[in-house]
Amino acid sequence: MFFIDVEKMTTDQLKEVLGNYKWSLLVALIMLVMVGFGYKLARMIDEGDRKKVQAQQDTIAILSSENNTLTTRVNQLEVAIELSKLEAEKITSTLSEQKKELEAQQELLGFYERVMAPEKVDAGFAIEGVEVFPVAEETYQLRMVLLQPKQKKAVINGNVKIAITGKRNGEPVTLTSGKSGALGEDVKYRFRFFQAVNLTLNIPGDIDIETIELSTTVYQYKTRKDNYELSVPWNKALSVGVE
Repeated sequence: MFFIDVEKMTTDQLKEVLGNYKWSLLVALIMLVMVGFGYKLARMIDEGDRKKVQAQQDTIAILSSENNTLTTRVNQLEVAIELSKLEAEKITSTLSEQKKELEAQQELLGFYERVMAPEKVDAGFAIEGVEVFPVAEETYQLRMVLLQPKQKKAVINGNVKIAITGKRNGEPVTLTSGKSGALGEDVKYRFRFFQAVNLTLNIPGDIDIETIELSTTVYQYKTRKDNYELSVPWNKALSVGVE
């Protein structure tokens, strides 16, 4: 009986010992083992990769969900901020309108007080409520009220002269009323308590208007009683439209 040292044999010697048939079976067995091992190794690698991919996908899903939640929250906060701004603007606008209404009411109350309770006012003549309304291109409507604040029974009369001051091409310019004026006739008045005035002014569009100047000499019958002047900034007198 003898032993064969397989480790020291060459492939040809091993083939000769086993014969062609057994050699083929041996080679097939070895290849089968290698294929099986390779398959198992591949499965192990694939399983590891699959777990890594799944873990990454889970992480991405969690981050995506958190991102969507944060995005929704941010959008909600932005909407809340915009609503707060709109509400603040609305409140500010309402307060501003109420302030303007209050000022207008106080001014109107003061006017009626001067008309109905003239003993509370020292002046003998006044012009109140000067307003200008644009009605067409280069055409305006001037409204004002002439009144005699002092409690007098005598009728007063006179003419109110109107002057519009401003600039044309950077140079000072003045338009006046009167027979030779560009604004038509002076405003004639005759009253005991008050007189409303409503007239049309035609002012060239190339003039940057600055003020309305009003002046008059007050007469009681033919006796000169007082002189009166009033200057009103154009932007203060100018209103949006005819009421």
